[in-house]
Amino acid sequence: MPAPTVAGDHLEALALQGSPGAVVVLDADSRVRLWNAGAERVFGHAAQQAVGHTLDSLVHPAGLETSHETMGDLDRARAGVTVHRERMCRRLDGVLLHVHQSMRARRDADGRATHFVAMLSDVTATHVQRDSEMVHARYHGLLESAPDAIVIVNDSGRIVLFNARARELFGHEPQDVIGESIEVLLPARLRDVHLKHRNGYLGAPRMRPMGAGLELRGVRRNGEEFPVEISLSPIGGEGSRLVMSAIRDTSERKRFEQALQEKNVELERAIRAKDHFLATMSHELRTPLNAIIGFTGLMLMKLPGPLTPAQERQLTLVQSSGQHLLSLINDLLDLAKIESGRVELALEPVRCAAVLEEVAATLRPAATLKGLAVEVDAPDATWAALADRRALQQIVLNLASNAVKFTSAGSVRLELRLLPAAGSRRLEIAVVDTGIGISEADQARLFEAFTQVGNRLERPAEGTGLGLHLSRKLAELMHGTITVQSHPGVGSRFALQLAAADG
Repeated sequence: MPAPTVAGDHLEALALQGSPGAVVVLDADSRVRLWNAGAERVFGHAAQQAVGHTLDSLVHPAGLETSHETMGDLDRARAGVTVHRERMCRRLDGVLLHVHQSMRARRDADGRATHFVAMLSDVTATHVQRDSEMVHARYHGLLESAPDAIVIVNDSGRIVLFNARARELFGHEPQDVIGESIEVLLPARLRDVHLKHRNGYLGAPRMRPMGAGLELRGVRRNGEEFPVEISLSPIGGEGSRLVMSAIRDTSERKRFEQALQEKNVELERAIRAKDHFLATMSHELRTPLNAIIGFTGLMLMKLPGPLTPAQERQLTLVQSSGQHLLSLINDLLDLAKIESGRVELALEPVRCAAVLEEVAATLRPAATLKGLAVEVDAPDATWAALADRRALQQIVLNLASNAVKFTSAGSVRLELRLLPAAGSRRLEIAVVDTGIGISEADQARLFEAFTQVGNRLERPAEGTGLGLHLSRKLAELMHGTITVQSHPGVGSRFALQLAAADG
């Protein structure tokens, strides 16, 4: 114990005369001149650390505005008044205390105040009891059966209410935790950090919804940790600021999120494996198929020699089956690229009339064999859409080849129209046929992958079920749309709309 600097042994005897509480001697500037063993026990500061510092710098709670009341206490004590008041104090470890402070002046022979003696008693337990009784009388019936764990703390961070769900969640009985700091419900490693945040919050409490702020973890009585989500709500008290915490155990949600994350990782691995498989098999499958189709074509041209009618029919079947299988492989590869995000389209002005003429020229031989006319109606050869030329040609070819396939009499017409629109012009490419048409029910699932609509027996040819699905995907990548209008037995109209290129 350092020697007092004023009043000598008299002050030391006064400080050590057996007071159960903290006794502090201050000078006229509120600086500590003597700090007894009781003060060390209550506030945690050793005497050699406290002497020379102002009382407020040692015990005033961090986060609260600096109090000017201590200097007022000195003035009143200097005037001969014994000053009594309750104040919030802070221990060295940051824990908040309710303290009753009594201060009086000591005078010299001439009656002048030379120093001040402050006696400080920890009355936190009394405040906790008072707040707990008030909270239970006011809120217990309302909160006891709440679905969330409800914990109410007073302005020193001490628990004053602990409802049934909180008891179930943490495994504590009320008598175990009432009066304890809220940090008792947190793992030891998180308590110091939480204490700082908590004291700052208690200095300026505000509503904080569930899920906002720090992610916390709770600890059960048996030591088991678990993740929690907390909402905070300041509530009024009689002379004390209270905060209600609603606490939820998010263990199940965290397990679900972890499982979902693991599934996503597995899915990403599966997608990479699929992409690798498709990249490898595209070469392994298409190379022999091209050879089969090519040699079959040479034989059908009768270059090696004449064929019997039966041989010609069989080779034609081999050729059409090979082409069908190659088309399916190409569609699958295109779909895989689109869904993996590896398709990069270069959007630029594309003159649509030229694309329509190329598609019409490609399909006319097959249409002529069926007695169909393929017509192009493009009023202006300069109209250009903002598109990727290859993707645009693939969409139109898919739509037009379907029209030829499902039309047995009449015509297939490729139309180009400029549509008026507010703010920007749009071009429409429509494929109109006089074929079998599509029912309203079938139109709803027409663009789904691997879907073939209509009566299977009435379909004139098999397909992959991917053409329209791919066409819509490609249209969306070009910021366009595909729509259909159709009536069974009358025909269909598929329309692709794209932004018109400026100029």
